Amino acid sequence: MTESTRRAVASGAAAIVLQACGGDAPTQTLPMFGALQLDTVLEVGAAEGAEWETFGGIWDVQAAPDGRFAVLDLEVPAVRVFDASGGYIGSVTDEGVTAGTLDRPSGLAWSAPGELLVWDPGNSWVHRFRVSDSGVTFVDARRAFAFGETGFCSIRGRTYLSFWSLDDLVVHEVGPEGLANSFGPAPDITGVETLGPELQEIAIEELTPSALLCTEAGVLDASFFGPQIRFHDLDGSLLWGRDLQDFNRIEIYTPDDMGLGRRFDPSEGSHLLQSVAAWGDGVALVQHAMPKREFPEPGEVEVLESRLVRLQDGEEIDRTHDLPPVLAAEGTRLYSVEDTPFPHVIVLEVQGQD
Repeated sequence: MTESTRRAVASGAAAIVLQACGGDAPTQTLPMFGALQLDTVLEVGAAEGAEWETFGGIWDVQAAPDGRFAVLDLEVPAVRVFDASGGYIGSVTDEGVTAGTLDRPSGLAWSAPGELLVWDPGNSWVHRFRVSDSGVTFVDARRAFAFGETGFCSIRGRTYLSFWSLDDLVVHEVGPEGLANSFGPAPDITGVETLGPELQEIAIEELTPSALLCTEAGVLDASFFGPQIRFHDLDGSLLWGRDLQDFNRIEIYTPDDMGLGRRFDPSEGSHLLQSVAAWGDGVALVQHAMPKREFPEPGEVEVLESRLVRLQDGEEIDRTHDLPPVLAAEGTRLYSVEDTPFPHVIVLEVQGQD
């Protein structure tokens, strides 16, 4: 992913979010899109104020079952933690390459009550912090090495990353001593066969990882650039795998044999994964942006396509273009981000439940 794309994402206009979901699975049954009503509960973020109130570029938001939520500000970098009412709890702001510090963090996950993980491929640590009413405290860290885009999620102390490895697998469980298990063959990339050997390896490494969603039943991985979506149990056994329907692929090519380029459908737009989040019990929300070109024209309206996918068998059960971007969901709350007039988190409450 290019730096320009990263910044466009982090601005909140369309964030590729390496979604993580941890803790107990929600028990609510959320409505289909046609019956959905959303009320704004609170907003976090300001144009000016205390350091923790102002965000430079929001990259990830993750919520815990008790209502606490963490916000990853990629620009600072910093992780800010808030309680269920939006009250400030504490931050992680120390920069560096040692355990407990931030370099280029890219993912958050609540792995247990009061336990927040921060994945930082910049310094190759998965950091663990204890979150209480009195603040955020560093506990320990484990090594994890990965390059390119990486998915990240954790549940009940089991932590998963998505990155391409030399054995052509893209989902990996990370234990205290390193990789504990690997599964999920890398998906195909449209156009990769037209590249030279060196660019092929770069394209595969950068474009095959998936966004991850951890649930009690297993790990969902959805390809960032392709239609593939799969569900494995927590030990890596494939429960089902399928391709999303009505999917416009992004085509990879090389301009002047000098680097990777991406071609989008100029009329309908091509699917580019933005987020994967829980949608109540047994359903996942999968959101794709539909860009028509690498860099949008000024004033171009972004199209966001949202699908509901049943975790039991992978069937798509609903679809809409009317839902705002959702970076995380927990219970009946959805967490969205906007950057106008300044970056801020919007917490929405789902009404009209079945």
